Amino acid sequence: MLNGHQIAQARKEKGLTQIQLADLMHVSTEAVSKWEKGAYAPGPEKEDKLRRILGIAYAEADLRDVRFFHERNMSAFLKGKFNSGDFPESGKALSFAKKMHEGQYRKPTELNIPYINHPLTMACHAIAMGLEEDILLAALLLHDVCEDCGVSPTELPVSSEVQEIVALVTKPKHGFSESKYYAAIMNNPKAALVKCIDRCNNLSGMAAGFSDERIQDYIGETKKYYPELLRAVKEQPEYNNAAWLLQYQIKSLLLAAKRMVI
Repeated sequence: MLNGHQIAQARKEKGLTQIQLADLMHVSTEAVSKWEKGAYAPGPEKEDKLRRILGIAYAEADLRDVRFFHERNMSAFLKGKFNSGDFPESGKALSFAKKMHEGQYRKPTELNIPYINHPLTMACHAIAMGLEEDILLAALLLHDVCEDCGVSPTELPVSSEVQEIVALVTKPKHGFSESKYYAAIMNNPKAALVKCIDRCNNLSGMAAGFSDERIQDYIGETKKYYPELLRAVKEQPEYNNAAWLLQYQIKSLLLAAKRMVI
């Protein structure tokens, strides 16, 4: 957590006044003054933005606070669930995803968060919403393997249905068309569900890894395509509750994202 001395020193090194920093942060000058005096601390989102503006990297102790969900705990939870129920595809997907993403890290890499944290969080997110379909959970765990690990969908050790979902959400390296990509996903409710859960996770973590320009682009892409994806999800009665929750989450995260952009 940033202390007042760190904030004041970094602000001065950047040549900013308290008024200028307050304008960049979209807060009052009084708030900046109280941060620097140690009267109270900025919340997690404000601290992320402060660090980006002032160029303050996370210290090792700070990184432990950033790790809200640890991949070791999530992996153990999912493995236990899969072993105790009828989840043959998900069990194979979990092992394969962990193997293929080994050595990869989420951006920014200085946070040292293994990439597997992302699909594990998505699978846990789905279960928390009551989505416990074996095919869906397997697709969530494998959704980035083809795109990031050089594996073709047919090489995935899962059923053809899971392979098809992963193929749909994988962006081709050549000849990519954004409109065609999303149009194909909309024809498969499970693939649309995977993309919506993926977008929720990426929106919630982008403050740490995205530039302001990337955040702006991400907001525009989300507003353009995700209402239609959610509509495709809602058309399946069994996904109606999840669609409502995802719509609420995406809208809330978009509002938060807009406030993060300098």
